[in-house]
Amino acid sequence: MKTRLQRAFKRIFIPALARSGHRRGEGFANGIEIIGPPIVCVLLGLWLDSALGTSPLFAIGLFLFGAAGSFASQYYQYQAKSRQLDEGRPWSRPGTDAPEHNDSTSRTAR
Repeated sequence: MKTRLQRAFKRIFIPALARSGHRRGEGFANGIEIIGPPIVCVLLGLWLDSALGTSPLFAIGLFLFGAAGSFASQYYQYQAKSRQLDEGRPWSRPGTDAPEHNDSTSRTAR
């Protein structure tokens, strides 16, 4: 019963491209990760503001917290993916410096 429910949930709420494992599905998932936390935080902030009788202080504060968190998450995921893709490439090997310029080919005014 539980697996049937999980399959139905995936079929309804997760698009076919995201389920298939194609890279386009990864973009959809990243988009949801960017907009999801700020929306949830704003809704929580609005609820707190209505419960405590404050101005939209919590809504604004939690929106900023959610936006900063989602963008930081995307940044660190990007850095990890870049390191993974650059692994073993000539420009990422430790101890290799950029090639030095040959003075005979440089045209500097003397």
